[in-house]
Amino acid sequence: MQNYANATIEGFATGNPNFKKTKTGKSVCTFSLAVNHYTKPDAEPRVSFIDVETWEKIAEICSGSILKGKRVMVIGELRQDRWENDEGKTLSRIKIVGNEIRFIESGKKPEATA
Repeated sequence: MQNYANATIEGFATGNPNFKKTKTGKSVCTFSLAVNHYTKPDAEPRVSFIDVETWEKIAEICSGSILKGKRVMVIGELRQDRWENDEGKTLSRIKIVGNEIRFIESGKKPEATA
């Protein structure tokens, strides 16, 4: 039986994306989003940093369109990477493999020029 692990997040790019080609020639682009959580007005702000991975055509678009601070929505599926470090300890992380990316305008108005 197959389970669903879909996710939709919206946040701000924490840095410029990392684009590369795999040994087999596939394009992959990785970046991280800072996602602000709703909190009460007097509470400390809460932020999660979510890793995103995109492939092929979407990776190429992301590498040319995402810059630090850009507001982005990612729709995709959750994946877990597992690996062993040099000391033999198993580590893991959850990421989103994006299959749809939406670039959201920041809402800032352009400055008037005279």
